[in-house]
Amino acid sequence: MKSFKKLSFLGKIFTGMIITSIIPMLGGYLLLLQVLNLTYQNHLNREAESTLALAEESLEEAFSDIFTVIGRLSEDEEVRLFLTKGDGKLSEVIYRKLYAASGECGSYASFSIYDGEGIRKMTITDNKFISRKLSLNWNILYTASRHPGEYVVCNARLYEGEKRVEYLRVGRTVLGEDGEVEGYVIATIVKENFDNMLKGLGKEQEGVIYVMDDFREIVYFSSESYSEEIVSVGKSLFKMEAPCMSMEKDSFYYLDYNEDCNLYIMHRQPMAFLNHLKKYVLGIAMLFGAISTLACLFLSYYVSRLIYKPIQRMQLAIGEIKKGNYETHIEVNSDDELGQLSESFNVMSRHLIDNTQRLIQRERELSDSNIKMMQAQLNPHFLYNTLDTMKWMAKENDMPELVSMSSNLAQIFRMSISAKPIIRLSQEISLVEAYTEIQKIRFADKFELIVDIPEELEECMLPKLTLQPIVENAIIHGLAECETGTVLVQATEVNGDTLQILVQDDGIGMTKEEVRRLNETGQTSEEKPSGHESIGYNNVDAIIRLHYGEPYGLHVESEKGVGTKVYLTIPLSREL
Repeated sequence: MKSFKKLSFLGKIFTGMIITSIIPMLGGYLLLLQVLNLTYQNHLNREAESTLALAEESLEEAFSDIFTVIGRLSEDEEVRLFLTKGDGKLSEVIYRKLYAASGECGSYASFSIYDGEGIRKMTITDNKFISRKLSLNWNILYTASRHPGEYVVCNARLYEGEKRVEYLRVGRTVLGEDGEVEGYVIATIVKENFDNMLKGLGKEQEGVIYVMDDFREIVYFSSESYSEEIVSVGKSLFKMEAPCMSMEKDSFYYLDYNEDCNLYIMHRQPMAFLNHLKKYVLGIAMLFGAISTLACLFLSYYVSRLIYKPIQRMQLAIGEIKKGNYETHIEVNSDDELGQLSESFNVMSRHLIDNTQRLIQRERELSDSNIKMMQAQLNPHFLYNTLDTMKWMAKENDMPELVSMSSNLAQIFRMSISAKPIIRLSQEISLVEAYTEIQKIRFADKFELIVDIPEELEECMLPKLTLQPIVENAIIHGLAECETGTVLVQATEVNGDTLQILVQDDGIGMTKEEVRRLNETGQTSEEKPSGHESIGYNNVDAIIRLHYGEPYGLHVESEKGVGTKVYLTIPLSREL
C-alpha cells in the first residue's frame, strides 16, 4: 500500500486499471475450475451411488439364493443322518441334492458338506478353493460353531507362491437332535462367482468394486489386482459411519455396508479424467489469460494516458497560478468531465482575476474607511472628556445629581468606545447599573432594578451592550405609564452549556400580536412592530444570531397589564 501511494497519478491509474481488470479475470478462471471440479464430483457421486445401489441389489439377490440353498441343506434330515451315521447308501442322495443346489445357483457358489471334525464329506466341485479339511479353531467353522443356526460369512485365502488369492466362504451348522453340531454346509464363492453376481459392474474404466467381510478383509475386487494402499484406505473409511465418502490422491472412495449379506462394499472411482479435464481447462485459461493480460496492459496504458493528459495540462496551469500568472488558460479538447473541469478552471481563472481586482479596490476603500473611523473616534473621546469636566465642575458647585449622571454617562461612553466586542457578564451588569442610575434621576426613583447573578456566572462572556437596550425598553416602554415598577435581571445556567438571562418588568405588557411579531425571525425592517419594541431589541437579536447561530437570540413572553419577560440565550463560555 505504501509503494502504491508513492506512485505518480499516472502510475496509480495504470496500476489500478491493471489490478481491476486482471484480478476479476483470474478470479473468474479459478471460479470456473472450482465449479467444474464440484460439478464433476457431483457427477461422480451420483454415478457411485447408482453403481453401489446396483451392486448391493445384485449381491442381495445372489446371497438370498445362496442362503436359501444353505438353509435347506443344513435343515435336511437326510443330510443330518449322512453326517451322524455315515450311511454310505445316502451318499448318492446327498450328491444329487448338492447337484440340484449347484443348478440353482452354481454360477454364484460351489457347495460342500463338512462333518463335525472339519473334514469334507461331500462336494460336486473338486478344486483348489475347496479344502479337504478346515480348521475348527479359526475362520468359517470356528465362527459358525459359535453361532449355530446362523449364516456366517468369512474370507478365505489361497497362497500360490508369493501370490495371494482372496475368496469368500458362507456357512451354517448342521445340528443334531440334541442340538449338538454334527457338521457344516459351506458355500465357496470365488472371483468368477462375484463377477457373475455383479453382472459386469466395476469395470476398471468406470471404477473398481471391492467386497470385504465383517473383519475388513477383502474377499473380492473387480480389477486384476489391488495394492495395500487400498487396504489402508478401506480401514480409514471403516472409522467413519457407513455410508461414507473420501478422496485419496487420484481417486474417490465410497463405502457402504449391506446387512443382508453381512458385507462391506467399496467403490473406487479414478479421477484421471477429472485431472485431465482440469489440465485442459487450465491450459486454455492460461492461454486466454495471457492474451487478456496483454490486452489489459495495452488498454490500461492507452486509457491512463488519455485520462492523464488533461490533468497534466491542468497541473501545469495551476503551477502558473501559483507563480502569480492569472492569465493562464487551458485548451479544452473534449466535452467529457475532464473537459468540463478544464473549462471550469478557465472560468475560475477569470473570476480570480476579477476578484483580485475587486480585493485591491476594497483594500483601498477599507484603508480610507479606517482613516475616517479613527477621525470619527475623536468625537466620543471629546464628549467623554467634556462629561468628565462637567462632573468635576458639578462637584465644586455641590450638585450631586449632575455628578452622578455625568459619571455614569462617562462610564457608558467609555465602555462603548472600547475595542473589546466581547465582555464579561459582570461588566455588562455594571453598564446596566450605570444606565439605570441615570434613568432613576430622570424618573425620580419610580422604579427599582433587581440584579440576581450567581457568582459562578459573573465571568461568563457575552457581546457588549446586549442587556442595556433590553433594560432600556423595560424602563422606557414597560414602566412608562406606571407609578412604580421593578426591573429584574436574572442569569441562570441551562443544561450545563447555555447561559440564559431574564429581563423582566411588571409594566403594561404587550398584546399577543406584538409578542408574535417580535418572536418571528427573518422579518424585514418594515415588518417589525412599533411601540413597545425598539430598534435596540432588533439589533441585539441580530447580533446574537449572527455571532452564535440561529438556535440562540431573544425570546419574549408578555401579557397585557401584567408585564413582560425577555429571555436572552447564548452559549455558556468563560473564555474569550
